[in-house]
Amino acid sequence: MENNEKWDRARTLMLESLYKPDHQLRSCAFNQECKDDLMIIRDQVIELVQNMSNPHIPPTKIPFGQKNNHVEPTITTPMGEISETLMSGALGDYYNGN
Repeated sequence: MENNEKWDRARTLMLESLYKPDHQLRSCAFNQECKDDLMIIRDQVIELVQNMSNPHIPPTKIPFGQKNNHVEPTITTPMGEISETLMSGALGDYYNGN
């Protein structure tokens, strides 16, 4: 069995353990008046595990010249839209009309 298959099986088992009700743990959380918070954390951990990338599978390379998945926040100025990065430099004065 390859490492990537082992990792995927391990992630599946981890998710099963998170989905499976733990009555003793929930009882303790109920007694300590934090059951709702426990369930919120559980849901966040489930989402985190579901979205984890398998480290044994190389990431897909983005072809040269294409954008990656980074979204640069923009600022609206009197001269139009500009990225926060450019606004922090010399172009910021120009776009502010100075």
